[in-house]
Amino acid sequence: MEFYLKYDGPLKSNAGAEDKHEIRQYIHPQMKKLWDIQPLKDSKNDFLNPERNPPVLQTIGGVIFAPLVSSVLKFICELDITILWPEEQGVVSAHGGDIDNRLKTLFDALQCPDINQIKPVKGSFAGKQPFFCLLENDKLITSVNIKTHTLLLSENKTDVSVLIHVMVKATELYINTVGIAG
Repeated sequence: MEFYLKYDGPLKSNAGAEDKHEIRQYIHPQMKKLWDIQPLKDSKNDFLNPERNPPVLQTIGGVIFAPLVSSVLKFICELDITILWPEEQGVVSAHGGDIDNRLKTLFDALQCPDINQIKPVKGSFAGKQPFFCLLENDKLITSVNIKTHTLLLSENKTDVSVLIHVMVKATELYINTVGIAG
């Protein structure tokens, strides 16, 4: 299964819980929509059933998360990421940090948060449960390819535009995952 996620906004290096959660909230409606279209639509009731054993849904700090790339489903993923930022190519960023720490922020925002990241933003989950995210844990990313280039339409020196090409793969096939990650 392949799809794209998009993010537009600040991408700070060494970002805090609130900054990561802003990105997570931007991704949530995209992931939610993904579960409502094929091939996930047919498996949604099974995968997101609270009675499922083992459960795909994860409860962290009282918040229910629905990660797609999950060890329960035996899914891993590869990411091709394009980051457009306001600086010219080859110029060391003066407005947001270096690329490795920005990627750490992005990866943390794509996964289920830990309990310490939920506490400062707990109220923002009201009416958004399950909260849809890409990853159970960023350890399930097996390959990353990064491209950067100049963002030509930017009013804000800290904003970026990120396009993430996600390729979900299965490490083991089950009858209900064949069409998703064959």
